[in-house]
Amino acid sequence: MFEKDKLKEVEVTFLKTGSILSGILFDEKGTMLWPARKPITDSFISKLKVKGIERVYYVPPKWKSSAESAPMFSSESLNFAQEALDEIVTQIKFGKIPEIKNARITIEKLFHDMELNANGFLNLMVLKDYDTYTYTHSINVGLLSMFLTKQLGFNTYFIQEIALGGFLHDIGKIKIPTKIVNKHGNLTDDEFKIMKNHPVYGFKLVKDDPSLSNYVKKVVLFHHEKWAGGGYPLGLKGDAIGNFAQIVAVSDVYDALTTERSYKQPYSINDALLYIMRNTNTHFCSYISQRFIYEMSLRYELGSFYPVGAFVILNTGEVGYITGKDKEYTLKPDVAILKNQKGIPLRVPIQIDLKRDTSRQIAKTVDEPEEIEKLSYLL
Repeated sequence: MFEKDKLKEVEVTFLKTGSILSGILFDEKGTMLWPARKPITDSFISKLKVKGIERVYYVPPKWKSSAESAPMFSSESLNFAQEALDEIVTQIKFGKIPEIKNARITIEKLFHDMELNANGFLNLMVLKDYDTYTYTHSINVGLLSMFLTKQLGFNTYFIQEIALGGFLHDIGKIKIPTKIVNKHGNLTDDEFKIMKNHPVYGFKLVKDDPSLSNYVKKVVLFHHEKWAGGGYPLGLKGDAIGNFAQIVAVSDVYDALTTERSYKQPYSINDALLYIMRNTNTHFCSYISQRFIYEMSLRYELGSFYPVGAFVILNTGEVGYITGKDKEYTLKPDVAILKNQKGIPLRVPIQIDLKRDTSRQIAKTVDEPEEIEKLSYLL
């Protein structure tokens, strides 16, 4: 299960207070020691030395183009997607009602590719021209949304509808001034206020199209809503947003993070997934985000985000730590409950098997160093 040969080894003597490593730190048995991208504390280094641990291991970052297997999507289908999206953009710019027919054909072609090459790598489009970011990004979000909806077990109809929603999610940006959309840097507060109108503009472009389902229309309108509230344009939360808009939301954020722009370097896949993990239950629904993290970790052969020894928060609000699992990549390990739903420590931890206990699931991992150190005293 734990493949040490795929990890980078670090001598404990190399670690300094304040050091930051890109991956989760493990001991030689695969037990989690420290969360990724968190400054290492002096007390943590001291504990390693007291325990006689001389080496630690972490997952080195991987990048969007690192996969080596055959591509999932054909160049023909991706080229057709570019042409279909360009056609829609041109129609809108000339004040015409966008014709969605070729967009649907695009999704059918891409879906056929995915079914035919299910084990291929997710060959997302690589940005070649910063001014075409919106188009490249929209296609990638459609691809990721299609993949995730499939992995979540939805049928063909829903897979293709949500893929189409991802393909069209940023259509409203056509109504935003180009100098704002393609700005090579951070937006000002006033520019961001204008940008936040794009879901409404997009919805107005598609709302009267009888060929588009309400699923697609809600994705266009709701893809910037946040699970705990505070998103835009309506400030919805939880189930009012719906799973499908959240599928596109997590795909949207992932592709944005892993894409190089003129003003930022891209996140590695590992770091982008860590960002999604840390924003679970605030920006993202845990059911959607945890499955996305699991599937991408598996596909890119990253270390599991649920290693033995990791502290986790369950959907019930209980806090526990992972004590065992039957395979490296799993969403259902063995967990010992340390705190109940009210945050009260238990005198005796309760051992559960998430494979058998269907009422509980992992919502997110605990990765704040201070909280990890506090929970360590409950073991």
